[in-house]
Amino acid sequence: MTEETEETGTDYSNDDLAGQRWEGRRFESCDFTGADLSELVTVGCSFSACDFTDADLSRSRHEGSEFVVATFAQTRLVDATFDGCKMTGSVFDQIGARGITLHGGDFSSFSFGATKLGRQDLSGVRLAGASLVDTDLRGSDLTGCDLRGARFGNTVLRECDLRGARIDSMDPRLVDLRDAHVDMEHALAFAAVFGVIVG
Repeated sequence: MTEETEETGTDYSNDDLAGQRWEGRRFESCDFTGADLSELVTVGCSFSACDFTDADLSRSRHEGSEFVVATFAQTRLVDATFDGCKMTGSVFDQIGARGITLHGGDFSSFSFGATKLGRQDLSGVRLAGASLVDTDLRGSDLTGCDLRGARFGNTVLRECDLRGARIDSMDPRLVDLRDAHVDMEHALAFAAVFGVIVG
């Protein structure tokens, strides 16, 4: 059932909202700190400048929803799924993300923080301007990703598929690329960083 409601500045801190289903709802500057949002399902919802600090979003599922400039600090996202979501300008900070699934969407200017995400399907996703410092995405599909202007440092992209990705800002000295698949032009650019002459 589509609710199509819009709320601004609502305080949901420490509320029990577990197991609910929200469709088409819009939230702006709402406070969800410490709230129980486990098993919440959102479809086509919008969360702008909302705070999810210390909230429990375990086993929640989000389809085509927007989390723009949202804060996820010490948030529990165990077995949570974000499918085709817009996450621009949002932040993961010390989250519990075991079993999290990210599929598609827009993560431009997103900060992944020191998060171990494992194998994700981020093929074709916009990651322009994203911060991947201290982020572990080993084994992920990053084919065709837009990584222009992304920030790297102690980033783990082992076994990732980066073919077709736009990675003009990546310094291979700041990234673990062991067993990663890259295009020839990427390989040549990385070799140049180390002063290697190919051919």
